Amino acid sequence: MTSRPLLRALASLALAVGLLGAGAAQAADKGGPSVRFKGRLLVDSIDLVISRPGHPDDHADGIQVRQAYLGLDADLSEQMSLRFEGGAANNDALVWDEVALEYRPAPGVAVMAGNLKAAGLENLTSTKSLSFLERGPYGDLITDGFTSALQVRANLRSLVATLAFQGDSFNNLGLDFDGPASPGALEQRAVTARVAGGFPLGENRHLHLGGWVRGRSFGGDFPHAYSFEPAGSQGVEGPWLDTGPLARSDGTLAVEAAWWSGSVWVQGEAALLRPDPAPQARVLSPPNLKAGYVLVGWNPQGEVRSYDARRALVVAPGPGSIDLLARYDFADVPAWPMATAGPPDSPAVARVRGLTFGAVWRVQTGYRLLLNLGEMHFDPGWPGSKSRVRSFQVRAQYDF
Repeated sequence: MTSRPLLRALASLALAVGLLGAGAAQAADKGGPSVRFKGRLLVDSIDLVISRPGHPDDHADGIQVRQAYLGLDADLSEQMSLRFEGGAANNDALVWDEVALEYRPAPGVAVMAGNLKAAGLENLTSTKSLSFLERGPYGDLITDGFTSALQVRANLRSLVATLAFQGDSFNNLGLDFDGPASPGALEQRAVTARVAGGFPLGENRHLHLGGWVRGRSFGGDFPHAYSFEPAGSQGVEGPWLDTGPLARSDGTLAVEAAWWSGSVWVQGEAALLRPDPAPQARVLSPPNLKAGYVLVGWNPQGEVRSYDARRALVVAPGPGSIDLLARYDFADVPAWPMATAGPPDSPAVARVRGLTFGAVWRVQTGYRLLLNLGEMHFDPGWPGSKSRVRSFQVRAQYDF
């Protein structure tokens, strides 16, 4: 880790202490709005071994300040609230995370504007409840991160319905800390709709089901590229999944499910994404992109997960608990390098398959330790290019 990101992380912690004091003073003023300052620090230790047939193994390791964020939650009135968070990410990039102005015109209805997420069970889950360090190819290839959006969410008995009109991320709109707009700003326009809900099945048993659709278009000078590489491999060359410039628009259909009975739970998501190729793309008729995961977990202390019915999300157990997990990831992507070697109507497909074992220890309120041990196989779709990535990752996390 360089000294510069370390200093930023330490400065964030020092500022956090000061803000906590200010937050306490604000809360004591019962005549004003309710304000709670918050923040998080995620520090990852990463160790990768990349193996390719006929080549010596590549090794990558290091310590990364994944997130050092500060923000606040403010209830401006009974119907209006504001929350935002941002700071240093991936050692030194300064970014916005969530930014949301929320208006609640009626019980069970919320209208939000800001930098928001719209869909995906794991994508919407708070960092405080995530079970794995990484969200795998499904998270990179399918779901949207925080994007500028106008969003309406309504609770209808056991169901939650969300409709979002989305643009690009705040960090690509000239609103980031570095000033000018990033290349490719304003290239994305999307509409996403999600319906999900939870259904009790008896004592300590629960079922979550959901689905979402998205129509998305890309402007600008370059078609959209779909890509995925293993966590921590930044700066390491490899035949990772990358379609190259491909789509001028796409449509996505995704499903999500979770079931838990006592201390055991299963969760999975899968999606089918259909790209509409741009005129300059080599692949004239690409196959659909498919990705997903399934995980199983067990809490040896017998603790049961809870459910956030307002957002249709599974919530992790409380402090002191331990989870043991296993996860299978898959993705099939149009293979860019084979586009000129095969029939244009049936290009090769690149594949990734992975298995990860994990453990989460919630030491006490606000403190978590995560450990992941995984192996991922890449087949980019042309001879002699397969690779295997073995990973060992540890995260120390603090939230307040």
